[in-house]
Amino acid sequence: MTTILALVQAEKEGQIESKMIKARQLEEIREARRAEADSKEQERKAHLEETKDSIRKKRKRRGGKDDDTNGFKAFMAEEEAKANRPDKTKKKKVSFAPE
Repeated sequence: MTTILALVQAEKEGQIESKMIKARQLEEIREARRAEADSKEQERKAHLEETKDSIRKKRKRRGGKDDDTNGFKAFMAEEEAKANRPDKTKKKKVSFAPE
C-alpha cells in the first residue's frame, strides 16, 4: 500500500515539476520576445532620429543663411518675378453647359 502511495505521489510530483518546467520555458520565451521588441523599438527610434537629422541638414544647406528676412525677401522677389512673367503656354479651358 505504501509503495502504491509512493508511486502515485512521485507521479504527481513529476507532473508538477513538468508544469513548472513548462512555465519557466514559457516565461523565458516571453522575456526573449520582450527583449526583441525593445531592441526593435530602439532601432526604430534611432532610424527616426537619423531621418530627422538628415532633414534638418538638408534644410540648412538649402536655406544658406540663418537670417530669415533675407530668405523671405528672396522668396517674395522670386514670386513677384513669376507673377510678372507672361505664361508661355496657355491652357484651353472647357466649360460644360448645365443640363
